[in-house]
Amino acid sequence: MIGVTTPGATGFDPLERASIAIDYLLERPETSYGLRRALHAVRREMTLAGVHREAKVHVPPDLRASRVQIGGGRQVLPGFLNIDIAPPADLIFDVREGVPLPTESAEFIFMEHFLEHVDYPVSVKRIVAECRRVLATGGQLVIGVPDARMIIEAYIRGDATIRRRMMRDWYGKRDNQDHFNTYLDLVNYVFRDQDNSDRYTPHLWAYDYEKLASLCQEAGFRNVEPWPHDASIANPKREWGSVYSVAYK
Repeated sequence: MIGVTTPGATGFDPLERASIAIDYLLERPETSYGLRRALHAVRREMTLAGVHREAKVHVPPDLRASRVQIGGGRQVLPGFLNIDIAPPADLIFDVREGVPLPTESAEFIFMEHFLEHVDYPVSVKRIVAECRRVLATGGQLVIGVPDARMIIEAYIRGDATIRRRMMRDWYGKRDNQDHFNTYLDLVNYVFRDQDNSDRYTPHLWAYDYEKLASLCQEAGFRNVEPWPHDASIANPKREWGSVYSVAYK
């Protein structure tokens, strides 16, 4: 059994101690598959918590930016302050804990294929509310997500063309293709993405335009409209199969 160190003791780090316990359980042959899945998920969140804890102390107190991208991953936008939990972002930060910018300091915030990876309603609504706080009056929040309505309607129609294109263009490089051979598997990709993977982050909520508009209106944005895909900002590969909205403060 792993020993317990009490808070206040020299070298005590709760995340480190928990990580040791998780590694111990994962090494045990009697640990069930269900428990292993849960432990992998906890360890991912612990890693993010540790990164955020280290990164937030380095956020400049006078940090400001007119144009901001949140959750862009490797799609770093020139001329933007790119905020994400992992490199190559300009600022490493877990925005589920807030957006580290002053109130009414930004003019434009962009999020593309990020919000569906965030837990709804708690973190999603907090992020959208934080974006509204950070934006100046007249500022814009653009959100792009996979279009759940499109895939649901295509599933009902049995549209083989959309299925082939999405499986090729969006999910063609996945490592579990042998398990996904029906149209409903594609629906699950859009709604869940690949489960229990170290490479792919699961989807935690699905969106259509109506949901994006409702989300932004609830946060207090004065107007929400469809956003025409702009390839100078948005990923050209995501124009098809995605839905975009722009909310005005």
